[in-house]
This record gives sequence, C-alpha cells and structure tokens, in this order.
Amino acid sequence: MIRKVAVADGFYPKSPGLLLEELNRCFSKGFGNLPEFGNEKKPIGGIVPHAGYTYSGSVASYTYATIRAYKKPETVVIVGPNHTGYGSDVSVWYEGEWETPLGSLKIDEEVSRILLKDFPEFTYEAHEFEHSIEVQLPFIYYTFGPEVKIVPVCVLDQSLKKMIKLGESLSAAVNGKNVALLASSDFTHYEPQKVAMSNDLQVIQAILRLDEKEVIKVADELGVNACGLGPIISVINCLKKLGKVEAKMLKYSTSGDATGNYDSVVGYASVVFFVR
Repeated sequence: MIRKVAVADGFYPKSPGLLLEELNRCFSKGFGNLPEFGNEKKPIGGIVPHAGYTYSGSVASYTYATIRAYKKPETVVIVGPNHTGYGSDVSVWYEGEWETPLGSLKIDEEVSRILLKDFPEFTYEAHEFEHSIEVQLPFIYYTFGPEVKIVPVCVLDQSLKKMIKLGESLSAAVNGKNVALLASSDFTHYEPQKVAMSNDLQVIQAILRLDEKEVIKVADELGVNACGLGPIISVINCLKKLGKVEAKMLKYSTSGDATGNYDSVVGYASVVFFVR
C-alpha cells in the first residue's frame, strides 16, 4: 500500500526545493538550541505539533534536532489524532510506504504487525486525509534520512482506557529496538494568548510528571482542547514500561507568535522524553 501526499501546499510546500528551504528555516531554531542531557540520558521520543510549518515548524524542530543529536533511530513510531472522524478507533498502517515530496518512507512491518494483533481494525479512511501524521514525515526524512522506517498510528478513540492499551501494545512492539516514539499534538485552540499559555503550561507540567491520569484531569479542569492528549498518554505509558523515563519541555509558542494576532491562538509545544 502506498499512502499519497494529501495536505502538501496547505500545511507545507509540495515543491521539494521550497520544502527544503522551509525545513532549513525551521531547523535554524532547533539545531541552534540543543539541551545538554549528558551521556547517561538518551532521548527516545517526544511531542511535536502538527500545524502548518509557518506556525509550528520551528517548535517541532526542537524535538527532532534533540533526538537526532543523540541517536539515529531505525524506526519512528508516530501516534497522531484523527481529526476527520473517518475509520476505526485505532488504525495502524501496517505495510507499504508513505510518500513525501522529498521521497518515500517505508513502513516497519515487523513493529506494525505486532501492533495489528491488538488493533486489527485497520481502515485506510482513517489516514487518507489526516494531517497529524503526514506533516511529521518531511521532518523525519530530513532529520533521520530516507532509510528510516515509520509506523503511523491514527487514533480516534482517545479514552484513557484505550490509550493505556495502546501504550502497552507499543511497549511490547518496540522493546529492544532502536526506535523513537512521537506523539503528534497541538494544545489549546482559539483562546487569547495569556489564557492559552497559562492553561497549556499547566497541562505540560502534568505531562512532565509523566502522570497519565493527571494529564486528563488538568486538561478537563481547565478546558484545554488539545487534540492529541490520547497520543501523548499512549507514548508516556509505553516509555514508562521501557525504563526510567524523564521529560523536558524544550519550547512553547503559539500561532500568535507567527501572525502577531494574540486574540485567538493555538498553542504548540516541543517536549522530549529520555531514559537513563
């Protein structure tokens, strides 16, 4: 199966030349601000936004650049929310490749077929027009090279129970492998800058404490309509089963920082997870 490009020229340039120019712009931020973790800590995943590159691309680059500085994964698992409402509750793309304007990325069929045992209801419709995973692929290709494999997981049912199950399945599928796990999510949607930043940072603090239930609780209490809390919870749950995990926020910004309009913004965060 080949998944064609669906949202290029909307979220990012379709022209390979223009796309490389845009990625270079994004990474001029991320590669220039790498944190020092020390040799005993190894980044193994993170949170990345999925808006248009003009708005959130530089934020995403912090996560990608930090992981690449410490490791080159053989496989990147991307768990993204389903915005379209089409398809199954959890849809794992299990074979073939996904196209990008820079080239295609092959599916890690070994990992994906392990996940498929727990989530057998693959539906093409879940992925066909969904952007939360697609916008990550040029970043992955640019950062880790064309030989890296991917496992796209599109999530419609973001209930705590379902995401814990997904986390457990992910941990079994990737244990012992050279992988990076990414949760694709934006944070507050369409609130004033001060409200969005205050609320988002409180949710992010719960994420940094790696407490799945607290993440949901804080988001519900504040009314934070982050679209990918489920993917975040599944990745946290997975990583906690793989070793001693810590988390660090690298960057937070909003769409207002790109447009100058702070009356109604969307929040974006770069978070990295690392293990000892």
